[in-house]
Amino acid sequence: MIDPQLRIGKVATARNADSGAPSATYAAWLNTVREGFYQKPATAEQLEELLAAQLADARVLTGVWDDSAPGSLVDPLVPVATYATFSKTLNIGAALLRAHLVTSITVRPTHRRRGILRELLGTDLARAKAAGNPVAVLTATEATIYGRFGFGQVTEQQTLHLDVRGDVRFHAAPSGRVVVLDAGKLAGIAPGIFERFHQNQLGSVGRQEAYWRYATGAWGPEGPEPDPTHRAAVHLDTEGRIDGYVTYAFTGWDPKPITLEVRDLVATTAVARRELFRFLALHDLIERVSYPMAAADDPLPWALEDPARVSYAQRGHCLWVRVLDVPAAFAARNYNGTGSFTLRVEDPIGLTGGCYGFGLEDGRATVSELPEDTVADVSCNVSALGPLLLGAVGTAELAGAGLLDPASEQVLATLAALLDIPGSPHAINEF
Repeated sequence: MIDPQLRIGKVATARNADSGAPSATYAAWLNTVREGFYQKPATAEQLEELLAAQLADARVLTGVWDDSAPGSLVDPLVPVATYATFSKTLNIGAALLRAHLVTSITVRPTHRRRGILRELLGTDLARAKAAGNPVAVLTATEATIYGRFGFGQVTEQQTLHLDVRGDVRFHAAPSGRVVVLDAGKLAGIAPGIFERFHQNQLGSVGRQEAYWRYATGAWGPEGPEPDPTHRAAVHLDTEGRIDGYVTYAFTGWDPKPITLEVRDLVATTAVARRELFRFLALHDLIERVSYPMAAADDPLPWALEDPARVSYAQRGHCLWVRVLDVPAAFAARNYNGTGSFTLRVEDPIGLTGGCYGFGLEDGRATVSELPEDTVADVSCNVSALGPLLLGAVGTAELAGAGLLDPASEQVLATLAALLDIPGSPHAINEF
């Protein structure tokens, strides 16, 4: 149970009735989030921009206040913890699932180990399941926190560095054309391009309002203020249709190597992605192109005559998925062929625990709850369901890691034949 001196409540994304400005409660909540992520307090203009974006996302904001704090020292509007949610979709290959996105989680150091996060997450996940969300999703900054709440890692990201000194040769001849344009024009282009990408990329998560503001340069890397270094280009296919865009910035003459940093790159085809990297590699005086959202198995080296031009840094986890409704989530997934198995799930917070029967026919599944005393073919903790749902790793690897416990080697072989699908999940945005 949460400490009784603490009070949890919703934060109205509201404006003052008299001035129309963001409310003082919202400002206190927002600046507590920024403090938790080591950002400067927002200016009045930034508060207005951030509130507008969060209203567009229909975010639900939650705060925790310590009513025992001395009023002479602490502004009573300032929370000791923050939490926010909104809804988008998650691509699981065969379908886009409605997803409950969790973000803006902070707890002040003075209030750790008092049950705050457990209360916030436990209550919210139960509410999200009741509202019909098959999955919850977050991007974690610390891997050890969220596994105990049933989240499992499903994607990785890393920074790709492309050495562009000299002539960068690609195997394929150029295709289509790249057009440099005013970044503001992406306001009418970027959402449609991303939606086409999202429909086809396993592991992709729908984007929040802020991304369209970043795309146009209206917001910069540090938040809601214009970025004069921001540049943009689009790729047109051989029929003149836009099928990808990139935004990027010059990072300065020091330190070396002289770098173009990719802010965002969204392509609906492999050819468009390749041609946007070719465009970036052609810039005069630049020694390196850096792309911070590369997948663990990024295909760019295969496009180059000299794959050693590509190196990687800062590899880490990105997307974490928590299954809330096993039948709904797994019935929407792709499978291989026809077969059946039973799965027992252990869930410490009691949202998805139990035994489930999977009946597969021609790559589609019917999933049903079974009696508690059913003998299962395989068992796992709920945190294994996220990677299992998206095929983030093979079933044999999950078993070898101790995340799946099959009844026999034959069961494991059957699971691998049915569950292991091609493709690696990858998400190109955070939230």
